[in-house]
Amino acid sequence: MPYTAQCHCGNITVTFDAPVNALTSCNCSICHKLGALWGYTHPSNITVKAVAENTTSYSHGDKYIEFHHCPLCGCTTHYTPTKIGNPQRMAVNFKMVSKKLINDVKIRHFDGADTWQFIES
Repeated sequence: MPYTAQCHCGNITVTFDAPVNALTSCNCSICHKLGALWGYTHPSNITVKAVAENTTSYSHGDKYIEFHHCPLCGCTTHYTPTKIGNPQRMAVNFKMVSKKLINDVKIRHFDGADTWQFIES
C-alpha cells in the first residue's frame, strides 16, 4: 500500500511505496525537536513532489543525512542521504501521513542521543 505524506500547507507531497512494518521514534537532538516518526526504505520507493517551491534542507552533526522541510509551512517531510551517507536508505516523516493509516503500525524507540541502540518497551 503506498502511503502519502503531505506538509501542512500541501506544497510538498511524498509518496512512500513500500511496506511499513514499524516506524522509528529517535531521541537524538534533532529528531526529538522535530517529533518525527521515521519510515525507512530505498530511495527508489519514494517520490517527492512540490507544488510551488521545492524543499529546503538542513544537515546536522555528522552530515550523513539532509532533513528536508517545506519552505512555506516549515514541516519536515523526509530526509535523504548526503554524498557520504547511506545511498540505500531514505526516510519519510510519517507524522505527515494520515493518523488513521498508521494507528496500528508498531513504533520502535531508538536511543540516538546516547547508546545508538533500540530501546525495548
